This record gives sequence, structure tokens and C-alpha cells, in this order.
Amino acid sequence: MVWVFGFGSLTFDGWQSEFGCAGSQRATLRGYRRTFNKKSVVNWGTKENPGITLNLEPFDGASCEGAAFEFPDNDKIPVLLRALRKREACDPTDLQVLLADGRSVDAKVYIYEGVNPLGSTISTAKKAEMILKARGTSGSALDYVRRNFEGLHDVGLDDPAVTELWQAVQALRG
Repeated sequence: MVWVFGFGSLTFDGWQSEFGCAGSQRATLRGYRRTFNKKSVVNWGTKENPGITLNLEPFDGASCEGAAFEFPDNDKIPVLLRALRKREACDPTDLQVLLADGRSVDAKVYIYEGVNPLGSTISTAKKAEMILKARGTSGSALDYVRRNFEGLHDVGLDDPAVTELWQAVQALRG
């Protein structure tokens, strides 16, 4: 079996059905937390007005609740991994996640460490300003943040980093 851990839109947008997912369950990744620390200069913004997308960062004592998706180890796996590589713009890291049923499994986790990092000193208010200005080929950064806030909430995953940014965006919008 191959497991994939989702912490953002992978948890709620239904992508897994296309690849023969055998099942999913709530899972915890220890030592990481959600953060908006990746500039999007194509999908959700431009070089002039970058959007900001969700990622994971290592953080002592943190844990990230998400979803783990199980796939049979068959000829669809290379297709699955290529599609996720394209979607997430990075290669996966194999990390242990704790499943809701108590098992610990190695899962593919997509943590972006590429060329468009957002500095860690940028305030939430500044991020909110950036989000309101940004639009890329996939839509507005505002829609991206809204979709992640609502989608995670709908599956019972209320995350402080996502909520804080969404509230800051809402405050700026008035």
C-alpha cells in the first residue's frame, strides 16, 4: 500500500477518487504545522503580486491533523505520483503519520522547499494585503485561502494558521 498525507486541499477536494483510493482516515503528522509560506507567482498570483499558498514547516512540539489516503500498490501508483508532483510542485518526503485507527504508517507528504519561499518575518496583516491583490492562472489568492479555510472546516480541521489568515483577510475587506 502507498499512503499520501493531505494537509490542505488534498484533504477535501476529491482528487483521490481518480486514482483508485482504497480508503482514507484522519491522520496526524507530528513535528510539523501548517503555514502560509510559499509565494505563488503563477496559479494564485504573479511575480508583481504574488499569492501565498499553504505549506508545512517543521516546528518542535507541533502536530498537523490531516487526512491519509491509502492506495493499492499497483500500476496506477506512478501515474498518481506524477499527478501529485505536478499539482504540488515538489517531490514527496516519506514521513510517519499516526492514523486514527492507531496504526503508524509511512506516507508521502508534499512539503515545498523550492524557489519561492516567503520570509518568516512577514506579518499576517501583510500576507492578507498580498492575498487581496493577487490573481493568477487558477484564480484569485482570496479564493484559494477561502477554499482552504472552508474546506478544512467542513471536514473538521480547524487550524489556527488558516483561521488567523482568513480572519485578517476578512478584516481588511471590511
